[in-house]
Amino acid sequence: MEIIRRLFTDELVQLINTSSYAIKNGLNTASNRMDEDYLRELCFKCREYACESIVNNLTGFEGMDPGNVYHLYCDRDHFYILARVRTNWEEPTFEETAERRAFLSFTVLTEKNLSHFPGRTLYGYYDGVTADMIGYICSHDANTYPYADTRLELSEDIEELLDIEDLCKQSWLQKTYCQVSVASKTKANSEQSMKSRVLLPGIVIAIDAPTERDYLTALERRLPILVLHRGADTIMRVYDTFPTLELSYPILN
Repeated sequence: MEIIRRLFTDELVQLINTSSYAIKNGLNTASNRMDEDYLRELCFKCREYACESIVNNLTGFEGMDPGNVYHLYCDRDHFYILARVRTNWEEPTFEETAERRAFLSFTVLTEKNLSHFPGRTLYGYYDGVTADMIGYICSHDANTYPYADTRLELSEDIEELLDIEDLCKQSWLQKTYCQVSVASKTKANSEQSMKSRVLLPGIVIAIDAPTERDYLTALERRLPILVLHRGADTIMRVYDTFPTLELSYPILN
């Protein structure tokens, strides 16, 4: 709520009127003539709804044992998987990256859209992700600032307060991957050590079939492998909207 208080009235109106909560509840008629306190409370509800929808609908990985290979088929299975690829801008370890960065960028994979940032190992996340950890929501690559300390510093573009269904639908219509920035350290148990507080992946994701790199990473990280088999209508655009030299020389698994 503290960050919402720093938004201009026009920004509040835009966030509300384009949000899933307002549209689905017939509240998308906000204007800058309305009471500002009311607009801020409504914007908070819209954001809370979007963040809770994303977190509460993520596919879990319970019962998947390290070293084993599991399968989902896009022609018959429905899923929302929070996923990311480590980039050359990160530190050598997950813990060192979390120490330097407040937020990490993710996408949401679905049976209709497996598009993601190009690179090496594709990781899936679930455990430790809570709604209040979400810093930014966008239906496309938002080119967020990797060392942002607050949500408002993540991108120059205003976010989209979309629930998981609308978020994934919009990214599919654009034939791209969505972006969800999430805090790098979990708030699930703040009394834990730094190592256990870091948001860590739960699976290695392979598309169609595991690669040798997938097997080696899973062995090193003691993670299961989840193979996502594309369906006839599944799209997978693996590219970067903002290309950099690092794409030619990926370093980190």
